Amino acid sequence: MMRRENMREKTMKNIFTALIVGLVVTGAALAQAPASGQGVKTAVVEFSVGPNAAGMTEQAKFGLQAQLSARLNNTRKFDVYDTRHTRRASQADLTAINGASTSAAVRLGKQLAAAYVLTGNVVDYNTSGSAAVKFRIVEVATGKVKHSGEISQQAVTKMTGNGSAAEMQAKVIKPLLDKLTEELQAEF
Repeated sequence: MMRRENMREKTMKNIFTALIVGLVVTGAALAQAPASGQGVKTAVVEFSVGPNAAGMTEQAKFGLQAQLSARLNNTRKFDVYDTRHTRRASQADLTAINGASTSAAVRLGKQLAAAYVLTGNVVDYNTSGSAAVKFRIVEVATGKVKHSGEISQQAVTKMTGNGSAAEMQAKVIKPLLDKLTEELQAEF
C-alpha cells in the first residue's frame, strides 16, 4: 500500500514538474514573439559615404543611422534592431553590405535574425544645404531587393553660411529622413 502511495506521489510530482516546465517554455516563447502590430524585424545599416559626401562627419553618419532607425521604429511597421549591435556586426563588411550585391546584407540579416536589412549610400552631403541618399531594403529570406530608391533634399530654409552639423541636421537631414521614412512605410 505504501509503495502505491509513493508511486502516486512520484507521478503527481512528475506531472506537476512537466506542467511547470511547459508553462515556463510557453512563457519564454511568447516573450520572444513580436507583439501584434510591432512590425517586421529590420536592421538599419550605417550608410557608406560617397565622394560627393566627404564633408559628412562620423558623428553625422552615426546620427543618420540612429535617427532613421528611431523614425522607422516609431511607425510600428518596423521593429528595428538596436543600431549599436548592427554597427558592431556590420563594420568589418560595411562596403560589401552597402555594395551592389545583396549577399553581405543577407549574411548580416541572418546573423541578426532580421527579416529585412536597410542599406544605403550618402551620395551627396553639401554643407551649403543639400544631401542625397540611395537606399535599398533587402529581404533576408530571398536575398531580393524589396524596394530601392534615391531621396534628395535641399535646405528647407536659407543656410546661414557656416554649414554647421546642427544646421545641416535641422534644415536638410531631418526633412530627408522624413521623406525616406514615408517612402519605406508606404512599402510595408
